[in-house]
Amino acid sequence: MKELPEFSKQNYDIAGYVVGTAVTCSGAYLIYQILFNSDITFSANWNMFDSILIWPLYIIGLIVMFANWSLFSFSYDTYDKITYSNGRTEVKRNWDIIEWMMGHVLAPILGRFVLVPLFVAAIIYYPLMCIVHLVGAIFPYILSLIVIAISVVAWKFTSWFEFRYHSWLLVLMGFVFTIAFSWGGYAISHTESGGNMKLIVDPGPSEVITKVDVEEGQSEPDEDEFGDSETGGSSEFDDTPCDGLYSSLPNDTTEYEGDMAGFPIAFTIIKKGETGDINGIYKNLKFGTIIELTGESLPAMNCDINFYGKADGQEWTFYLTGTVDEITGKAQSSDSKELKVTLRKKTESDDEFE
Repeated sequence: MKELPEFSKQNYDIAGYVVGTAVTCSGAYLIYQILFNSDITFSANWNMFDSILIWPLYIIGLIVMFANWSLFSFSYDTYDKITYSNGRTEVKRNWDIIEWMMGHVLAPILGRFVLVPLFVAAIIYYPLMCIVHLVGAIFPYILSLIVIAISVVAWKFTSWFEFRYHSWLLVLMGFVFTIAFSWGGYAISHTESGGNMKLIVDPGPSEVITKVDVEEGQSEPDEDEFGDSETGGSSEFDDTPCDGLYSSLPNDTTEYEGDMAGFPIAFTIIKKGETGDINGIYKNLKFGTIIELTGESLPAMNCDINFYGKADGQEWTFYLTGTVDEITGKAQSSDSKELKVTLRKKTESDDEFE
């Protein structure tokens, strides 16, 4: 079997420069996308009882409790104070069966098997969540440092490793990391959905998403569903009042500004009085993501409004309530992510300030 040929010293040095340059350029592109066009972060779950860690930590708490059984005592006695006619008082222990059961059975069970394990779980859980929160906040920078470190290794590889077939390993390493970094940067820059979400890769500036229809199986709202648009319409049931968000909006274009999960957004609502149709335009001000939305008033929910849209194969529903000046609600994706939404009507002074 023939051995694989080695590079000459000169060609090996040239290959090292090529690999280092390729890895560095692709790594710089990936770092740019990570820092400026993404929000690859994760946040802590501060509700311990809603975390999957609650049961493992509870078991640890039980182990700690059994290991230190003598340190925990939750038993107690109750006493009655008796005052006699001559003014003398006497304190006697209460031997009532209910009081005894509470002090010597129920309280120790709750204390040892509920309070102590949960207390130990909380001592472990919340410092851990603080670490998760800190790491999640700087996670893009950690990734960037890892990419920089790999780029430095690519330049130092020729002098660090001297063994048989190291020239082929050099080329393989350069090829793998160059492709990985380039693909990672490309994937971030071309991801449309989730531009305002944590826990997933966020998009860079994206092109306008074309208007989409209401979800399959839903009919477009018609004039009969809204009734008289000037008075806020009526429900499909005559006795259902309709004085929610839809009725407070004017038959015109209303612009809002606010935030969704901490990201600044702009939201435009367009209500057509002659047809009762209502549409919206969502824009993420940080990343430039735009989604055109189709609205639907819900008579059964006091005429609040749902908006439907689609981005990169993911369907979004905005559940909005409130008044023409202040709107609150949430945005929910087809994969069950929920983000809080708050909107405030833009005024002329806001436009002048901009």
